[in-house]
Amino acid sequence: MMLGAALTLGGLSQADAGRLSPTLLARAQKGDQTKVGVIVRFNLPNDERGRAQFKNLRAQLNTIVAQLGSAAGILGSANVKQATNLWLDQSIFLPLSPVEARRMAQLPFVSDVFENFKVQIPKPQRAVALSAAAAAPGEAWHLAKIGAPQAWAAGFKGQGVRIGHLDSGIDASHPQLNGKVAAFAEFNGEGERVNGAATRDTTNHGTHTAGLLVGDTVGVAPSAKVISALVLPNNEGTFAQVIAGMQYVLDPDNNADTDDGADIVNMSLGIPGTFDEFIVPVQNMIKAGVVPMFAIGNFGPTSASTGSPGNLPDAIGVGAVDRNGQVASFSSRGPVNWNSTIKGVFVKPDIAAPGVDVIAAAPEKGYAFSSGTSIAAAHVSGLVALMLEKNPDLDLAGVKRLLAATAQDLGPKGADPIFGAGRVNAAAAVARAAEEAGKRP
Repeated sequence: MMLGAALTLGGLSQADAGRLSPTLLARAQKGDQTKVGVIVRFNLPNDERGRAQFKNLRAQLNTIVAQLGSAAGILGSANVKQATNLWLDQSIFLPLSPVEARRMAQLPFVSDVFENFKVQIPKPQRAVALSAAAAAPGEAWHLAKIGAPQAWAAGFKGQGVRIGHLDSGIDASHPQLNGKVAAFAEFNGEGERVNGAATRDTTNHGTHTAGLLVGDTVGVAPSAKVISALVLPNNEGTFAQVIAGMQYVLDPDNNADTDDGADIVNMSLGIPGTFDEFIVPVQNMIKAGVVPMFAIGNFGPTSASTGSPGNLPDAIGVGAVDRNGQVASFSSRGPVNWNSTIKGVFVKPDIAAPGVDVIAAAPEKGYAFSSGTSIAAAHVSGLVALMLEKNPDLDLAGVKRLLAATAQDLGPKGADPIFGAGRVNAAAAVARAAEEAGKRP
């Protein structure tokens, strides 16, 4: 089991003042004409809110891409017909040589050009497979620790809420997940959808996290559904794959006029350090009214070891604790110091949840005990689904406020860079969400 997914950059760093990544620039200066996959991000105005933003971003991106054809003199032999639109990121994937990428970066409407860097899931923290017969009756201690049964008893199981699930895939035939997959798609390394792809889990990470989200007896929100995108086949993918998956779960039918997308997006992605590449897609997700939930990373126990995008100030980054409320040794610690597009020192993680020896689904009707901050993040995504069932008008700020206000403080008083606000309390958070919903005019 691979847990606490991480992105490894393979030489990518922040785009320089010339808007071209240093690696591409160095290769361009040597006259390199070898085709590589690059991400070209554009300067697009983006003031829309809600689902209207999806249509607006698509229209603007299509207009920009059409203009690239008239820039053939700058692009040389680049074939813009090969571009994959990544509207959530205001970018495209395009095969270019470093020399062509340098020319592209000189266009006035281009903001950044960087490599389509690799995405990988690191080694597991702990994973023990069990047979279906041995595991099915097992005690779901993780649910009791966060008060999920009390929330269910009050009538909250996530009915009508959709959770975006970006992972290694999903075994939709697992008994815990029957009827729980609202939509599924698979994407290749260039961000293109794989036609006719059937639900599958290329490892077992995705089935495990999905079980914690919506599983019948092991999940926090058993009446919610997942929109799943396979973006880490065999534990490895690309930036374009991840962005394509993000925009898919937000708008599965590719029609902004229909409301069929996720209310929460659960992603176990994290690069140690701070990376501007994630700012645009996460901010666009937030503008759409969707709650972004990320594992804070398995890069502990040292301080200042958090990963992006979970350490973005606005996102919810989740740390892992064991059944005794002790922080997991692997769980990344804050604080995080952003000193680029974003500036400031922030407390991360935001919140903590069970993430050590947690039982959930594994492919082919199996079960497994697993550990990682991705396990913890799935708990909190499920809890937010319970909150949104009763109070669908809660925005990201409201969700963060209620999670913090109701958490069980496990460290120094107040938010701290180990536990955040503390371990989530589903019963209290759902009760507060329902109370606030009742006060609306």
